[in-house]
Amino acid sequence: MSVRSWKDSIRRWSAALAIFGMLAGGISIASILIFGNLSKPAPIAAPRTPPPLPPKVPAPRDFTIGVVVTAQDCPPGGECVYTYTIEPQFIGRNPLPADELRIEYQVTGGREPQNGEFTVRGTEAKIFKDVKLPGPPGAALKAEATNVVVRPVFGPSLSSTPVPTPMPIPAG
Repeated sequence: MSVRSWKDSIRRWSAALAIFGMLAGGISIASILIFGNLSKPAPIAAPRTPPPLPPKVPAPRDFTIGVVVTAQDCPPGGECVYTYTIEPQFIGRNPLPADELRIEYQVTGGREPQNGEFTVRGTEAKIFKDVKLPGPPGAALKAEATNVVVRPVFGPSLSSTPVPTPMPIPAG
């Protein structure tokens, strides 16, 4: 065989392979169009963000309570009487429930531990101010939450309830 016949032979095979490739591609595309699903592809779901944490009853560790001494009376050679106010702060990760919470706490640093409580509803807290506690001179008062009690809320909020007008009593 001559070089020329080899070249012709390679050209024929190349042409045959090219025609076979185009034929196979055409048949593939036709079969996809005929037998394939032509509906719109399903949308890709966006990654889900986790749902917000549901309100749950917080633990005593979810509150920090600062003690601010507003006055002290220390007679010479005697025991002091401290006047203090607490500064509670919610540090929990979950949101507070809608119910009113009663947080019980204990103040130490005085002559004896003193128990107290405050209430929280929403973002408002009700506390006692100017509480008195006897203790030694130079006492460092500290408070720690000891218990959280849920008080369910029944009916409308007290701040939005109109005060009813009393009915007149008929004279008779």
